[in-house]
Amino acid sequence: MTDTPTTPPPVDGPALIRTVDVGPFAIYFTNVNKAMGLRAHSHTGAVTVVYDTVGRHGYPSFATTNAALEARIHQLTRRVFKDATNEDIADRLFAHLDGYVDPEWEPWGGQYRLRAIHLDVIGVHDDIGHDNSTTRYTVARPHEQGAL
Repeated sequence: MTDTPTTPPPVDGPALIRTVDVGPFAIYFTNVNKAMGLRAHSHTGAVTVVYDTVGRHGYPSFATTNAALEARIHQLTRRVFKDATNEDIADRLFAHLDGYVDPEWEPWGGQYRLRAIHLDVIGVHDDIGHDNSTTRYTVARPHEQGAL
């Protein structure tokens, strides 16, 4: 009987990038976009969080761990974003999650690092000029050659 390897052998060629994408988490937020001259207005949207897997397993995606991640996101999005474009909000979400590890995650282990966040803003026709499309704003670390 031969042993079955628990991980595949390395692939020849460029290094592979392994990620765990979590979400989308539904959000509701209000912002005052002074840069574009827009009064306070609100949006529904969704946030997807992307973690690099930097070890044998990455972010532990379970009901309790994802609930903690969602709570962290809502901690930021439930406040009014003053003088903030949607790009600014995406930047703030990334900064709010970067390096964050909830105690709920620790028992599961894993080696991971925040790679990106995707903020999907769902529009509706309104009196300030929005339409009913969804626009994605992404903040991401650049892929480093030879990393991971």
